[in-house]
Amino acid sequence: MDPPPVRQTPPPPVPRGIGCFAKGCLTLVVIVVVLGIVMIGGGLFVVNRGINMFTANAPVQIQMRSATPTELQLAKAKLDSLRSAIRNRAETTIEFTADDINALLQNEPEFRGARNHARVGIANSIVSLDLSAPLDSAQWSRLKRRWFNGNIQFGFSYVDDNFNFDVRSAEANGYQFPRVLLGTEFMQSFNRSFNDSFRRESARHRDATDLWRNIRMATVQNDKLVVTTRAL
Repeated sequence: MDPPPVRQTPPPPVPRGIGCFAKGCLTLVVIVVVLGIVMIGGGLFVVNRGINMFTANAPVQIQMRSATPTELQLAKAKLDSLRSAIRNRAETTIEFTADDINALLQNEPEFRGARNHARVGIANSIVSLDLSAPLDSAQWSRLKRRWFNGNIQFGFSYVDDNFNFDVRSAEANGYQFPRVLLGTEFMQSFNRSFNDSFRRESARHRDATDLWRNIRMATVQNDKLVVTTRAL
């Protein structure tokens, strides 16, 4: 009698939480910024005025340049390399340009929630994010059925399981967020709140937790997002 065939253990699936960076994480950034800014004013009148100024009752469509077939092929190859490294628990470094990211936002099914609602630019180690994002996930009734339609410019890094943002400017509905409110004290509080919120959300979505456990570092350097995976 022939011995029974040896069963091959399938490789672990690639975490689908990659889309979190494109949609969920960016929306979370916006929610924390909006809440922080409008609440700093204090009084109810100021809060209501801040919500009306900086949020809208409908989304806008963000115009995007269509990626060429070559650009899309290159962007998908980089994403596949990232997925492969995560699947195989291997260390590698992959650099994404703004064109790569925008091509993926527009064409990858995983990022369909951000299609025509997010556009990324990267220059001088600063991200410029044009975004139309719903604020329904905020645990505050005044932001239900409200949208952030605007631009945020920020530095970004993810090191030692912690996100760090350095918001340089923010604009929504044609109104500029006061620069004085984006100082060191606010950014420290912002980063604490963001990391706490992200961990709570990740605890409810195992795929996202698995993904970020495999990322050792992600930083914006010059005109690229540089992602390094972790060997486990």
